[in-house]
Amino acid sequence: MPDPLLEMNGISKSFGGNLVLDNVDLTLWPGEVHALVGENGAGKSTLMKILNGVYTRDSGTIRVCGRDAHIASPHDAREAGISMIFQEHTLAPHLTAAENIFLGTEPTGPFGLLKNAEMDRRARAVLELHGFHLDPGTRVSRLTTAENQMVEIARALMAATRVVVMDEPTSMLSQKESQELFRIIRDLRAKGMGVVYISHRMEELPLIADRITILRDGRRAYTGEFASVGAAEIIRHMVGREIRELYPPRGQPGKQVVLEVRNLSGRKQYRNVSLTLHEGEILGVAGLVGAGRTALARGVFGLEPPESGSILLRGRPVRFRNSREAIEAGLAYLTEDRKITSLFPHLSLAHNISVAALEKVEQGIILRLDEETRRCRELISKLDIRARSERTPVYRLSGGNQQKGLIARWLFAESTVLILDEPTQGVDLGARAEIYRLTKEIVDRGGAILMISSDLPEILGVSHRVAIMRRGEIVATLDTSKTDQEEIMRHAALVQ
Repeated sequence: MPDPLLEMNGISKSFGGNLVLDNVDLTLWPGEVHALVGENGAGKSTLMKILNGVYTRDSGTIRVCGRDAHIASPHDAREAGISMIFQEHTLAPHLTAAENIFLGTEPTGPFGLLKNAEMDRRARAVLELHGFHLDPGTRVSRLTTAENQMVEIARALMAATRVVVMDEPTSMLSQKESQELFRIIRDLRAKGMGVVYISHRMEELPLIADRITILRDGRRAYTGEFASVGAAEIIRHMVGREIRELYPPRGQPGKQVVLEVRNLSGRKQYRNVSLTLHEGEILGVAGLVGAGRTALARGVFGLEPPESGSILLRGRPVRFRNSREAIEAGLAYLTEDRKITSLFPHLSLAHNISVAALEKVEQGIILRLDEETRRCRELISKLDIRARSERTPVYRLSGGNQQKGLIARWLFAESTVLILDEPTQGVDLGARAEIYRLTKEIVDRGGAILMISSDLPEILGVSHRVAIMRRGEIVATLDTSKTDQEEIMRHAALVQ
């Protein structure tokens, strides 16, 4: 019997006296896809960052192919044949896609000069091999969020020879692109490589996973064959309780139109878009990556004002020149890339919550910290945001708790029309259920939500209607109680 590709035994790690991993074991065999799941903050990403040399372990051992491995840096991990696709993007925005793929391993010629033509050629070949259609010569800063993820995946696959760690790899991908990634994973398995696959999307795991390890509160709660454990048991191990209802029952929307968009067009990314959003309604927006959904949201919110068309808020024409005007009018926008465009990572959780409506806790030019603390503590408790205190820097929070903090921001601002772009991206199942409950509470109180999501079960489970975009246009609007994933995808991809 061959040696395991990877053995992590007794791994422990603390940050500032906070025990994040407590004596965790993980074994990966050749040709195995090993699912690693758990709630946000359970320690999944920390364990894999130790494997990749981003963090150093406090105790425990790592063996690769039967030999002790000293991994103190990403370079050490790469030398051991290990690469990782991170949940957060790690690309250099000023470099091209090709330069990012080869970063640290660039082909060079005499005198150390870069072989740019060879680098572009090889990068194009690996992108095309994996079905990723983008120009390797494009600067990363000009790529979409999904295209950034494709570059991350291509870079990891170029470097790996034994183990690939994938941390929420489909969070930015469309259903079609996710299926292509699953094909890549099956190819890696057939070559005898090992894959550690972290995901909160439970529906993905039966398609690829051979075994599963479940973490809870920094400890290993379960390891076993994936086929031998059911979804309900996985959830119980993850959260320590049963989640009986993921999607809450939907109420009946009101008749009043709170937001109307008429023939809106902007920067060739979307054109002649018309939609209506009613009081008490969640309107889903579905479509493939590049369909124009996020560009439309940014246009409505005033971040990139549209070139033509009109926007009506409760029947009154509005045209927001910037996001401040939109916020003052009662709009909110939860962006898809929270770490880049929403969070202030080194500010406290309380400051991140209050920042969009400081006037509520100001007295003249003085910020009333006591009032900010009181209001924020109420929201932190209500949303079950797990932080040591409201003064904890937000970068110390898990992804799910950061996302709930951003939702708290707009509840703090008392926004009535919310635009949510991939609201449960990188969020665990327990936090998802809480976010869905919060969206229901918002619309039950008379609010309205425009929800962009690539997660079709989420669209169908939460929304009253779904508007489907393709190539910058809305091609259909369907009642979610009378449609299914296949019909939505037919419209999104123009498949007959």
